[in-house]
Amino acid sequence: MDARRLGEMLGELAHRHRISAVQCALRGPGGTSVARAGEFFAGARGTAESVTLPFASVTKLFTAAVAMQLVTDGDLGLDEPVRDRLSPWADAASGVTLRHLLSHCSGLVCDAPGEPGSAARAATATAAAGLLFPPGSAFSYSNAGFTVVGRLIETATGMSWRQAVTDFLLGPLGIAPAFLGGGPGGGAVRGGHVVTRNGTVPIAPAVPRAAEPAAALAGRVEDLAAFGGLFLDDRDSASRALLDDEAVAAMRQPPFDAAPFGLADAWGLGWALYGAGSGRWLGLDAAGAGTACHIRVHPAGGTVLAFQADSAAGAAAWGDLVTLLRAEGPAVGMPPTGAAAPGTATGGDRALPDCTGRWVNGETVYRISRTASGTAVLEDDDGTEYHLSGHGVRVFSARPAGKPDTEHLGRFLTDPESGRTTLLQFGGRLMRRAA
Repeated sequence: MDARRLGEMLGELAHRHRISAVQCALRGPGGTSVARAGEFFAGARGTAESVTLPFASVTKLFTAAVAMQLVTDGDLGLDEPVRDRLSPWADAASGVTLRHLLSHCSGLVCDAPGEPGSAARAATATAAAGLLFPPGSAFSYSNAGFTVVGRLIETATGMSWRQAVTDFLLGPLGIAPAFLGGGPGGGAVRGGHVVTRNGTVPIAPAVPRAAEPAAALAGRVEDLAAFGGLFLDDRDSASRALLDDEAVAAMRQPPFDAAPFGLADAWGLGWALYGAGSGRWLGLDAAGAGTACHIRVHPAGGTVLAFQADSAAGAAAWGDLVTLLRAEGPAVGMPPTGAAAPGTATGGDRALPDCTGRWVNGETVYRISRTASGTAVLEDDDGTEYHLSGHGVRVFSARPAGKPDTEHLGRFLTDPESGRTTLLQFGGRLMRRAA
């Protein structure tokens, strides 16, 4: 697809979703097409060089790649206990390894308890919070787990995470380093500005020092396309020298039989996985500071798709873009929807088990209640409310209040001994029932 057609699509989506800056790169065997749209690009400010948007959680992919470089060099071990590298480390989390951390199968909570002032303290606090489940036995998305990965990188290299990701990955890929938040540089984004709906600002939204390996990178869609090229089947010799075939293969495969239910079909080391075999797509979806960032890679087809928007509405625009692209060629991998849920919708929310009360993951709390009419409503930690509809007995679709066309899958899990509903898996997180 050429840049003109891609630009037409983006222009339509920017208008429909009222997004002031949206950009997309589509890389294929014939080259890379880049398009930008929105009011920001209509003015003198809107040059490609000036647009730097947060990668948010897509940062985790870069952190995972640096960790795998160190595994290749023998500086880290995928199955070495984290406690052998980091001290102090709680006994309750003694079985956690780098492989568990990169695949979100460690059992660690999603976010570090409290607000520790350093990555070392955050890693210690995360381990001390205990495990949600035995490592490798289930999936639960963990930002704090990538804080620990960042600490492992720092201990193995003697560098800060920022310096390591710059020297080992960004520099060789020709990507100008740009970081969000505190630490060296005072939070300024180097190599550009962060675009927001309020205009262009020179100082990025804060990302705590400890959370940088999970969410601190920023950049352009061209940067994301360059990174995605490392994982193609037909990648060049320079890419293989940067990240060898064994590391790429490991990142593209699920290491455990632990389903990221409703989020993807499986999960590798860093990457979400959609589909299987030659039809498999790698990807990650992220939002942060009122922006959106999405990446997809089809290794067998030689395709990389990167998308960024300066609005939280970018997530909806991304979904629409994927629909448009599918109509013209690439069947881009996406999370499963209710149509893929076991069984059919039966009895609405009344088909669900007794699920009211508080559900917790560390200090993160979800609440489920029923309205006067009996509708089950889930409120997440951001205050977003979802109306639940049952599929069979324990699987449900969740639709944000006021957005009935947007759907997410979740499920309830039972204790095999008591038969009681004790776990909730939604939005990638595994939550324990507290009350």
